[in-house]
Amino acid sequence: MGFKKRTKVSAEFNMSSLTDIVFLLLIFFMLTSSLTSPNAQNIKRPTSSGKTPSPMNIALSVTKEGAYYIEDKLVAWENMDAALAKRIAEERGINQQKGIKDEVTIVLNVEQEEKTGTIVKIMSLSNKHKARLILATEPAKK
Repeated sequence: MGFKKRTKVSAEFNMSSLTDIVFLLLIFFMLTSSLTSPNAQNIKRPTSSGKTPSPMNIALSVTKEGAYYIEDKLVAWENMDAALAKRIAEERGINQQKGIKDEVTIVLNVEQEEKTGTIVKIMSLSNKHKARLILATEPAKK
């Protein structure tokens, strides 16, 4: 008698748990991205073809009227050094609690027609406080 074994392996995979996880991640990223506003002052930034994403710790904005903002707080230039030092120290404390390296990044939002002297003054402040400074740009239109 020739008996055959009828054991078959089922190759099914249940995708419902994976879709739940993806959906929760989508909701998380949508909520967290709406909480950050790097360009709250509606500044027309310069354009660039670079597509490098930047880590954003501190947003520093300069409006065309010459007003300086750290995040969304208006700061006079005379108080900029102290206010920026305080904000950098706060960010370093947050990074240490998270176990992240000590590097703080300042994202500079300036008008397209802003004078180079203003940018250089802000660069010297960031160097003084040992923070990395990057210039925020708009993507170039094709």
